[in-house]
Amino acid sequence: MGGRRWTKKEDDALFDGIGVFSIPWFQRKAGKSYDYPHAPLRSRKAIYSRAARRLGTGSLTRGTHTLIAAARETGYSRGQIQRAQSALNQKWKRLSTRGPYLITFDQLDEIIGWLRQDYWCMKLHLYGCVNCGDKQRPSAGMGLCQWCYRRLRGLLRRLDLPTQPKKILILMQSMDEPPLEMRAFVQRAKADLGRGWSLDEKQIRTLAAMLGK
Repeated sequence: MGGRRWTKKEDDALFDGIGVFSIPWFQRKAGKSYDYPHAPLRSRKAIYSRAARRLGTGSLTRGTHTLIAAARETGYSRGQIQRAQSALNQKWKRLSTRGPYLITFDQLDEIIGWLRQDYWCMKLHLYGCVNCGDKQRPSAGMGLCQWCYRRLRGLLRRLDLPTQPKKILILMQSMDEPPLEMRAFVQRAKADLGRGWSLDEKQIRTLAAMLGK
């Protein structure tokens, strides 16, 4: 026995709900799979199949981003995007209980706008401490939280190195050309120092070793 034919109203609901609603919503709108009493709702497979025939493959997620895709396209981490979602009280849809969350274009634009203003350290445009990554402790300067600020300044003094990023940058610029295997480190360290950021602990110890300290 064949299933019940799709009505125009059900097709319209399928089209209107793409990128907005989940599979259970589509099933409620599409109704029963057969015309006899107590017939089950249309299956997930039937919903996907109808959407593919009418609107093309992948149509149920059209106009949305998954969390991974949103992170890849914006450059923000998944954690940052999820933090923005919580702050903005956004409700993300998913097609199944374990399926990926789907973020609409409008929601993603709102998230990006929020993240642009949500720096942990507004002056240096940082989302967390450059040494430990903490976002809870207050910024103490040079891109460091209060705890790392005290630790790394003490480490720099013990190694007889300048404590200010500008002075460390001047020191590195006066050094001889580094060996090939250290050039990437030196380039990255100079870039960070040029932004006014402190070196992290690993970078400080690497620099000290290069200087024979």
